Amino acid sequence: MIREIPVIDFGNFDSNPKEVAQKVLDACKTIGFFYIVNHGLPKEQIDHSFELAKAFFDLPSDEKRKYLIQADNHGYSELYSETLDPENQRQGDHKEGFNFRNFVNGKAHAPLPPVFEKEQAFVEGFSRIPEEEGGANWFADRHTYDSESGEILRYLKYPRGGASSYGEAVRAGAHSDYGSITLLFQKDVPGLEVQASRTEWISAPLIQDSILVNVGDQMEFWTNGLFKSTLHRVTFLPEHAHLDRYSLPFFVHPEDATLLSPIPSRIVPATGSKEKEIISAGEHLRRRLDATYTYEKA
Repeated sequence: MIREIPVIDFGNFDSNPKEVAQKVLDACKTIGFFYIVNHGLPKEQIDHSFELAKAFFDLPSDEKRKYLIQADNHGYSELYSETLDPENQRQGDHKEGFNFRNFVNGKAHAPLPPVFEKEQAFVEGFSRIPEEEGGANWFADRHTYDSESGEILRYLKYPRGGASSYGEAVRAGAHSDYGSITLLFQKDVPGLEVQASRTEWISAPLIQDSILVNVGDQMEFWTNGLFKSTLHRVTFLPEHAHLDRYSLPFFVHPEDATLLSPIPSRIVPATGSKEKEIISAGEHLRRRLDATYTYEKA
């Protein structure tokens, strides 16, 4: 039984890349989550992203609703509009969010709220992984930033209070992520839980200056079940009920047309994926979004 999420020091990558890669492989094959520290992303950029998120979510509801999310998965999602675990939840998730689609060739997918529009260059830069640092070509060639994909930088707020009216400790229902990997930035308030070894829930505590990485569905399909796309959820403990919780997930997705067929690799098993039908990345994302969102015109 795995009872904690491993922490991997990327400061050792240049001197001992094989050791770091082995730790990543082991984490992906078991729990499907790991923290990375000494990752090289400036703390000032992460802090400024949280500041932008708070500035937007503090706006009046009428102003935020001008940018309501639609089927293209870009824009503002208000409280209870997303239900990540529809089979077990009585109501939608107690959170609000703003999704940024990729800034293809430097252009926003749709008009942005002024608080983001004036910071567009910063937001785009934060959402863009330098392709020359993308690792093995098999993955880099399928994650071209300026191509059509489901890649999303998301600002999230889990508002304080609401315990009496909401009636559930779970604020975001149990789910796996839809893409290849997710990079999660957390700050100040914990709450994420991971279903370790597919049985017990364990907490994902805050680790200073770390990025929490997890395997998504599409990576599990590519590795034919070798890597684990693990269920996770967000809960609020009573001691945090008076605090707003913010998080910044970056959902990394391949190009929409990419088929989710197994990677040609000697370590990928011939059978084992939970997905028998081979579909494209875009098709998989569409199915998952349609199952979790209700859309309303602004």
